[in-house]
Amino acid sequence: MSSQAIKALGLFKKLTPFDRGLGTRLPEAYKKFYKEWKYTEPTVVHNIPEEGRWKRDEVTGEVHPIQNTPIPVRFPPEHDEQIWGGEGVIQGFQKRSKYRRRVPHFWVPVLQRSVVYSEVLDKHISVIVTDRALQLINANYGFDHYLLKTLACDLKSLLPLGLKRKILQELLNGCPTYADRPEKQQEIYNCYKQYLTA
Repeated sequence: MSSQAIKALGLFKKLTPFDRGLGTRLPEAYKKFYKEWKYTEPTVVHNIPEEGRWKRDEVTGEVHPIQNTPIPVRFPPEHDEQIWGGEGVIQGFQKRSKYRRRVPHFWVPVLQRSVVYSEVLDKHISVIVTDRALQLINANYGFDHYLLKTLACDLKSLLPLGLKRKILQELLNGCPTYADRPEKQQEIYNCYKQYLTA
């Protein structure tokens, strides 16, 4: 095989559902969301990836390869009605005593019911969340900012994706919830309009 033929092998692009058939007619916003949801790598939650390919043991001086293998995470059907902040159920083994066999164990995130406030929708919403989800909401300075800044692959469940869609529709319509208070309506719209272009 010639060198040009070998170089040309890397030029072929793998076909996606949007490259043929009805997928070519879909709007760009839908294609962007689908790629973000299905093909983007989600934020690592359950382990800390190490940099590089090799690491040296400080005590013995031996060199070992770094294995950044993601922990397999499961998402039960109830996950779609709650906000877990990227966490999931981990299945593994636990050795509870030095003299006993290891036993199967499931690590489940701590769930609690909490009330979150959506400024754009002007509603208090009672949902089941994890501690990490509450920390992310606080880190993003509010529920709406958290939903609008976070990628679909990190939100994972259907409830936050549906709320994000409602918030974006509300912003697109100019915040009709605040129609009786025009100055508040303009203030809310100006605060969140940056997410309409993203």
